[in-house]
Amino acid sequence: MASILKHDHLVRGADTPQPVAFNIEDVQSRARDYLLEMQERAAELLHQAEVQSTHIRQKAKQDGLAEAQSQFEQRVAAAAQKLSDERCKSAIQACEKTVEALTNETTDWLALWRNQTVDLAARIAEKLVRREMRDDNELLRVWMEEALVALRDARDVRISVHPDDFAVAGRFLQKLSKAIPQAGSAEVLPDPDIKLGGCIVRSNYGSIDQQMETQLERLVEQLRG
Repeated sequence: MASILKHDHLVRGADTPQPVAFNIEDVQSRARDYLLEMQERAAELLHQAEVQSTHIRQKAKQDGLAEAQSQFEQRVAAAAQKLSDERCKSAIQACEKTVEALTNETTDWLALWRNQTVDLAARIAEKLVRREMRDDNELLRVWMEEALVALRDARDVRISVHPDDFAVAGRFLQKLSKAIPQAGSAEVLPDPDIKLGGCIVRSNYGSIDQQMETQLERLVEQLRG
């Protein structure tokens, strides 16, 4: 076994310093062991660094994916909301148009129904009145009285009737003069253009047409209006 002596590695004895043997192979072995230990530690550190690096990359990837997924979901949600809003707006507009169309159709239908109902009622009323006039001429007296009351303050009152109603109208006028002052000065005139059972009362204030057809027309206009 090789060994060397170094002056600074001396063991002091009782009297004189003694040299200490220095084993080169032992130093080399320790050096190799230390080098292996350092290599192992370096390898372990490198492994830990690689593991940490992989973890960091994976975490970054996951965070990136999560962020990308979040942004994607936000964009999808925004697009869906926009599409929903547009569809809702379109649906609302369509509903408004439908309601408006239905309202117009309903209004038109009601107007048509009302007009048809009024016309039907007028025809029924005409038949009933004509039947009443055929059996009794009391309606002529009622219509003469209504016109005279409406023209209470009028002068120069003239009552035009059909020639066949001339006599009965004169009798009615005499009876009405007891309750209506201007009836006493009123004049009954025969007029073939006047419908049977009706009359037209004229004065300085104007005239009132009390013929059945005219009264029905006024009634129909009022009901339609």
